[in-house]
Amino acid sequence: MFAQFFGHYLLNQGIITSSQLQEAMASQKDTRVKLGVLAINQEYMTASQVEQVHQTQMTMDKRFGEIAVELGFLTEEQVEHLLSSQKSAHLLLGQALIDQNVLTYDSFSEALSRFKKENSLSDEQFASIMNGDIDTLISSVLLKEEKDRWRTDYISLFAKNLIRFVDTEIRIEIGNAAEVHSYDWFVSQEIATEHDAVSRKVAIGGDQPSFLRLASRYADESIKEADDMMQASVGEFLNLHNGIFLVNMSNNLHVELELKPQMVSNQRSESDTGYHTLLHVIGSDFSIDLLISDLSVLVPEHL
Repeated sequence: MFAQFFGHYLLNQGIITSSQLQEAMASQKDTRVKLGVLAINQEYMTASQVEQVHQTQMTMDKRFGEIAVELGFLTEEQVEHLLSSQKSAHLLLGQALIDQNVLTYDSFSEALSRFKKENSLSDEQFASIMNGDIDTLISSVLLKEEKDRWRTDYISLFAKNLIRFVDTEIRIEIGNAAEVHSYDWFVSQEIATEHDAVSRKVAIGGDQPSFLRLASRYADESIKEADDMMQASVGEFLNLHNGIFLVNMSNNLHVELELKPQMVSNQRSESDTGYHTLLHVIGSDFSIDLLISDLSVLVPEHL
């Protein structure tokens, strides 16, 4: 995710052009191999073991390597070896731009340093971000002005779940929740405290082509019509994400929350003041909005 974020930082700074960024991203996007594929290639794991880890990821917020170690499929040393084999995406992007004679090694290094300074990142934070720490990227760069910890946690988890289950090539931009936004399709779900005392809504909105691509990627099959399959797939992704968020809240804070059924609608305009945050999520071939209401009211004040 940092590669996409840093690439658009270079674009916004006028260091590279849109066409140069697209060419660089295209040349390096297939180079970063997922850990499961590397594990099979190294004969550390079988295909069924990799699939078991992927299934487990659908119920908890943990990385592939963590789960594989817990299940006894990999050792810590094997995970480290696989991670070292998985080239850093932002370095691949930088190398692609250098190979295109768009940047020099010095200008690439200077841009990284400027990014770090402009976002007031410590050495530790910057190292974590470059090593793929999405939590630090979200909290320290994208949402550094956000005061609501629960929205930050929710958004960070959403990014990780998109990367795990839908698309590794995403970036996120902050939008304006107060504006009227029109969508071809809109999937919402309410998160509630026990006994429905308080509930808050979260939602995904987008045009039909984006919903079809999101549904196809999540279901891992081609969905070409805006039918029940498309609606169910996008709704199930939101439900899966919210389910993992509730597991985190229960495990980490002992806060028990409940989910209501997903609601799907089409041709909808959303200007509901109940939404506090709107994020534009741009994938490799789709673009959706994530709308979030005030989640802090779901958590006891002392937490």
